[in-house]
Amino acid sequence: MSYLVLARKWRPRKFSEVRGQPHAVRALSNAISTQKVHHAWLFAGTRGVGKTTLARILAAALNCEAGAAPEPCGKCGSCVGIQEGSFVDLMEVDAASRTKVEQTRELLENVQYAPTEGRCKIYLIDEAHMLSASSFNALLKTLEEPPPHVKFLLATTEPRRLPVTVLSRCLQINLRAMDSETIAGQLADICKGEEVNAEPGALARIARAAGGSMRDALSLLDQAIAYGGDAVRETDVADMLGGTDQPSIVHLLNAIAAGDGEALLGGARELRERLADPANILAELASALQRLALIQAVGAGVVDEDDQPDGLAPLAEALPADQVQLLYEIAIQGRSALPLAPDPGLGLEMTLLRMLAFQPDAAAKPVQESRKDAGRPGPVSAGGGLRRTGDSEPEVPREEPGSASPGSREDGAHVLPAAAREPAASSATEPVEASRPPDPPPSAKPVEASPPPDPPPSAEPVEEGGMPGSPPPMAKQTLAADAWPETVRGLGLQGLPGEIAAHSELVEAKNGCLQLRLDGQHENLLTDDALKELRVALIAALPACREVEIEIAGAGQGGTLAGRDREAERRRQQRAEREFRADPFVQASLDIFGNDIEIGSIRPIDGGQSSPGQ
Repeated sequence: MSYLVLARKWRPRKFSEVRGQPHAVRALSNAISTQKVHHAWLFAGTRGVGKTTLARILAAALNCEAGAAPEPCGKCGSCVGIQEGSFVDLMEVDAASRTKVEQTRELLENVQYAPTEGRCKIYLIDEAHMLSASSFNALLKTLEEPPPHVKFLLATTEPRRLPVTVLSRCLQINLRAMDSETIAGQLADICKGEEVNAEPGALARIARAAGGSMRDALSLLDQAIAYGGDAVRETDVADMLGGTDQPSIVHLLNAIAAGDGEALLGGARELRERLADPANILAELASALQRLALIQAVGAGVVDEDDQPDGLAPLAEALPADQVQLLYEIAIQGRSALPLAPDPGLGLEMTLLRMLAFQPDAAAKPVQESRKDAGRPGPVSAGGGLRRTGDSEPEVPREEPGSASPGSREDGAHVLPAAAREPAASSATEPVEASRPPDPPPSAKPVEASPPPDPPPSAEPVEEGGMPGSPPPMAKQTLAADAWPETVRGLGLQGLPGEIAAHSELVEAKNGCLQLRLDGQHENLLTDDALKELRVALIAALPACREVEIEIAGAGQGGTLAGRDREAERRRQQRAEREFRADPFVQASLDIFGNDIEIGSIRPIDGGQSSPGQ
């Protein structure tokens, strides 16, 4: 009893039967139609995508007895012989088993002779990357200038391993991995032709397991037919592949939505008893969560009916969108971490328990706790005010219509627009100012026990305030130019905003406007993101500040934090050099050897102290 496997029985014999490679079919058909067929073709792609199939169809189209045409007849002696492998003028070579240079030279001995049956002599070299360097050198000259009746067709899964001299002489066609929808459609047609009952969900599962390879999909279909007894059922395919069926996945998702850990672990252990692979379970779980996200974002119509089992639509309403995203991320990360787990089953259970333990902040934090913490200062909002936990949405500073963007002033100064000109209507985002009369809301505590006196109306000093997570604020005082470097140091800024502040000096601070002068050598630091971060940090730390302006000029050395640091470092260096030269041992050594100390070789140690030999 002989049985022809589906991968060979249903191999395409015409270009019109090829699925998933329209770009390759178009290139080959046009080349044959215009009679501009290149003498060397390279078909590159992963396994089972149709490399040798396209090469054989091209050979049949060139040698068809009805004449060279984009579609071979498939019935003449040449077409049948090529498909059955009995055509004399088609030499198929497995490069993996013929790697020696002597075998390549033997193959090329008959190149100069005319074809016996057809119009072209075809050399089909499969897995061409397996040829040795000597074999490629022996092939190179013939590959570059073959006789008019010879065509070379090379197929490889690793084109990078071919020498560039060979690649430059071939017309390369890269075949794509096929999508699961195309594979599932082809499997459905084959099952109909084989008169095999197949569930669409089972075919979709086989298509996803094939990984873009049509040959792998046909092999899995053969296995599923044998496993199910001439019927392809989804449960059988799930058992065969070591996965799980959709109802079991829906059961796990329902347990997660209900927070039922006992049902969740029970379902997982039941799947393990059915020999389901933990990696496949998490993959199916992630796939179901992806379909849930699609349903929530676009609607149920975007998901195929075969991929939308009963119970998935109610889950889209029961699980919040942000929780679906989090569960998907946990499933993906848990699957990648399975090799690190003591046992794959334990890794699966820990991943499922992690889905129960971790939830988005909005869903996990009780309302009572939010109200309890409402009086405590929360994270700093974008506008510089304080946002309390439990508040709805912090006010985000927006530019007023017509306000200038950074770098748009005519006088060359970079203006950072104010967060707000008027006090905020909501107390949740209203900055706390020491100069404002004490009138805190009932749920908030005043920043200071006793407010300072109101400033004179002629000038509104910018005061230093604290910021959650920053170093302890310094004593409240009116900013002055000589105190600006220490103010910058207390802010604790990092990155570009910190560099801009360190190389800037304070020009003036009044009427809620902070005017800074940046050293022109550091103008390249002024990016939009850095300016925005600096503005937010200054407004948050200095509550009375509403606007920040930066002009480019030559900043004074003593008026910037960077200048003061350089001056302090210079004094440390000078003191270290003096102390080193004054050491008796150093002086005696210099007198004995008649040498001098190399300039720049002395470095002060930590703490500003120096010693000989440092």
